[in-house]
Amino acid sequence: MSKRQRTRTANRINQRRGRSKQQSFEDAQFLNIDLDVRSRRSLAALVAAWPWCYQPLNERNRPHPSWLILNAGVVRTAETAAKKLLRHIRALRGGALRSWRQAHTRAFDIGVQAGGPGKVFEEVQLTPETLRQIAASGATVQVTVYPAEPLSRRRVSRLGGR
Repeated sequence: MSKRQRTRTANRINQRRGRSKQQSFEDAQFLNIDLDVRSRRSLAALVAAWPWCYQPLNERNRPHPSWLILNAGVVRTAETAAKKLLRHIRALRGGALRSWRQAHTRAFDIGVQAGGPGKVFEEVQLTPETLRQIAASGATVQVTVYPAEPLSRRRVSRLGGR
């Protein structure tokens, strides 16, 4: 076998190996909407109104006094998540409402898990009315796309080796 033939054979073998090693990925999916609120002032009044919110830690490993994240909880669609968060905003009164209005960042952060190649994902939709309510609350809409995750072994076995 000539050197040229050996190279071609090696290339074909490597191509086959590359195809067999291709990784399968989870399908794309809507994760949730987080309400990200940041201010130059304390958000203590908002934390009191929303005790279930999360405060990221500061450099001293303590809850950041001017940053909070409110999660919509267990929801199936972006529309449901947005409406739930809007209800929480509409319920604000007094110091909590003032704190909301003074915040420099009020973002409805839509989380999406990216999927593998070949399938379009178009399931995150907000109605014009919901978008109007978000805008009227003084908030913006942001989309965060997380990297695709490899298909879990448990799911591979359920799908018959895919």
